[in-house]
Amino acid sequence: MKKRIFHRGYVIENSTGLTSDWKAVINGHAVQGMLINIKKSVNWWCDTKAFMPPERFNITRKTDALSSSSEHYRGIVLKNDNGKANEWYAIVRGQLLKGDIISIKKYLDKIIVS
Repeated sequence: MKKRIFHRGYVIENSTGLTSDWKAVINGHAVQGMLINIKKSVNWWCDTKAFMPPERFNITRKTDALSSSSEHYRGIVLKNDNGKANEWYAIVRGQLLKGDIISIKKYLDKIIVS
């Protein structure tokens, strides 16, 4: 059974039933992939008039959730977006602090007097 979705003036269809087999034609470019990525590609075209293939949006949320982490320390959010030990960061009083989490905590202990 062929499924069709109409999104922002474009027809997106799936004839196989597989979740990764959606197809559309955007500005003369035939694209294929996951439905959410096809929709993002259509949105990108409609908003910017620049073609972006759906593969560029192929970022899975599971890996993002696993690799990114954050921690609250003394009222400040420390973040690490890629999971590497020495790439933590925080914004304190408009300044960006970067480094490993232990060094950032030591610095925060010095500048924040409780």
